[in-house]
Amino acid sequence: MDRRRRSKSNDPSTSTRKRKSTNGQLHLSPSEDKFHSMTRSLESERRERDKIVLWRQPRLTLQYFVYEVVELMTALARRLYKRTRTVLLATMLLIVAYLIYQMEGPHQKVVKSVERKLLWFAYWIGLGVLSSVGLGTGLHTFLLYLGPHIAAVTLAAYECESVNFPEPPYPNEIVCPLKQDNQHISMWTIMSKVRLEAIMWGAGTAIGELPPYFMARAARLSGTVLESD
Repeated sequence: MDRRRRSKSNDPSTSTRKRKSTNGQLHLSPSEDKFHSMTRSLESERRERDKIVLWRQPRLTLQYFVYEVVELMTALARRLYKRTRTVLLATMLLIVAYLIYQMEGPHQKVVKSVERKLLWFAYWIGLGVLSSVGLGTGLHTFLLYLGPHIAAVTLAAYECESVNFPEPPYPNEIVCPLKQDNQHISMWTIMSKVRLEAIMWGAGTAIGELPPYFMARAARLSGTVLESD
């Protein structure tokens, strides 16, 4: 029992907690004092950062914006410099693709077909991004674009008894094929016709969720505490 009492009385943490000044206030240990001073410093820095906004301090805000852009561009240049071979290979592939696109020849039919497909996919990806990001408009592109497109394909498929619409003018305009296939139209037939548009639109909605994620991640890494609405 005496040993336990001695160990408790000799415990530095206990003695530190119980140590009082002449005015009755507790003395903090050096580590606790350092922690509290660091917390106060971070809090004051956060309040100072909150004041740096475009409508209050436009000059300082633009100055920091330029500094950040320069820093990011410098970091990007360093990364590209470390991957010189990859950059050169990508540049050569782009040059070859550009030359093939510009050269005249029988391959232009395939090039134009691929170009139309890529633009069509980019169109639906862009609509998916707009549906997810919103940009303050609440634009739901499924109800405005993808849904009517699926409905138009469905009606044309039952009317033409086929989904082999001639390209062009499909997808800009749906025209029944000259040769009647008398194909059995089912839900799976229609889904197979519009699956790529739906997949691209869904991929666009997923891509649209990335900017808020990266903004929240950057704010967390910079020490900013996000308050819930």
